[in-house]
Amino acid sequence: MDGIEYGEGTFFMKLRAFLAFTVSDDLQRELAGMTELLASKVDGITWVRPDHIHCTLKFFGNVEEEQLMEKIAPAIAKISSTASSINLSAVGLGAFPNWRYPRVVWAGLSGETERVATLHEQLEAAFVPFGIKCENRDFRLHLTLGRAKQRIKHTPEFSAFIEKQAIREFGSFSVDHLILMKSVLTRGGAEYTPLRTFRFRPGATKEPS
Repeated sequence: MDGIEYGEGTFFMKLRAFLAFTVSDDLQRELAGMTELLASKVDGITWVRPDHIHCTLKFFGNVEEEQLMEKIAPAIAKISSTASSINLSAVGLGAFPNWRYPRVVWAGLSGETERVATLHEQLEAAFVPFGIKCENRDFRLHLTLGRAKQRIKHTPEFSAFIEKQAIREFGSFSVDHLILMKSVLTRGGAEYTPLRTFRFRPGATKEPS
C-alpha cells in the first residue's frame, strides 16, 4: 500500500513509482505465448502478466506524491515533448545474472537502442536537482518476463529450449510515449496504475540535438 510519513503536523503521501514504456498488443501476445511455453518446462518462476510487460527507464522507489507530480512529472514532460518515436524489436531470451542462477528472465531489445540510452541519460540528469540519484549500474535495455522465486532446476530439455531462443524474433514496435506508473505490491504480485502519459513530439522524424 502507499506510504504515509508524518512530520510536525503534516503528512506526506508516498508512492512507489517508476517510468517506463510499454509494448504493442501483438508483441504482448507473442511474449505471452513464450512465457506459457517456459512455464510448461520449468517451475519456480512468477511470470509477468502480458499487459504488465514494459521496459523500465527509471525506478523511483517510494517518492512523495507532490514531488512526483509537481516536479518530476514536468521534467519528464519537457524531455518527452522534444523526443521522436523510437523503433525497437524484441529479440532473444536472457536471464540476470545468468541462466545457471537466474533471478530475472527477460526478452532483449534491438533496433534504435542508442536513442533509448540517450533518452535515459537525459532523464537521469533531469532528476538530479530533485534529489533522485543516478543509477550506479549500467542501463540494460530489456523486457522483464518473469522473476525466479527459487533456484531453477535445469533439465536437458529446458537447456536445449533456451539455447534455441537466443536469436528468436518476437516482433517490432514503436515507442511514442512514456508512462509514469504507480506500483502497489500485493500477494498476487505487483499491480500497476498509470499516473500520467507523456507523448513524444507529433510528426518528429529525428532526434533533436
